Amino acid sequence: MAYILMTDVFGGKILKITTLILISSLLVLFFLAVPVNAAQYGDINRDGKINVQDVTMIMQHVLGLKDLSEKEKILADVNGDDAINVQDAALIMQKALGLIDEFPALPDIISALIEDFIVAEGLTPGKKIVVVILNVSEPDDYEVRVGGTKLKYQDSAGGFRGEVNEEDAEISKVEITDRN
Repeated sequence: MAYILMTDVFGGKILKITTLILISSLLVLFFLAVPVNAAQYGDINRDGKINVQDVTMIMQHVLGLKDLSEKEKILADVNGDDAINVQDAALIMQKALGLIDEFPALPDIISALIEDFIVAEGLTPGKKIVVVILNVSEPDDYEVRVGGTKLKYQDSAGGFRGEVNEEDAEISKVEITDRN
């Protein structure tokens, strides 16, 4: 077994700490810090893997046996034709088998969720008012930030609204988090 040697400043003794304990601690910290269920096209059930389970979900939807949620539909449309069909299932199976490395050119998932992005002059100098309208039926399932500023959902605006720094008022600075 390998050891790390350290000097005890109080008694001059050499302490032996196994690398196993150190490595175990680092692994625990690593796994606690890694986000789980990050959305990616083709991973319909959001388990972090693209596999036959995702294909099965599409086929059940195509056959009318199961409805997909809006989130699942976005992840399932891997050919970008705005329809969920056997072509999507075939592409996901090819990716699961390693026959293809990526799906046809698709917008990123955040762009697929955004229906509209509106910017207006802010009430404070150096600020802009931003409204982000999502293409979803349950906006309460999401948190929207622009440049790190959390926006609040407002029925009157039909979307998430907030005042952000002028330099952050662009669509590339939008972050969307699925609360589920």
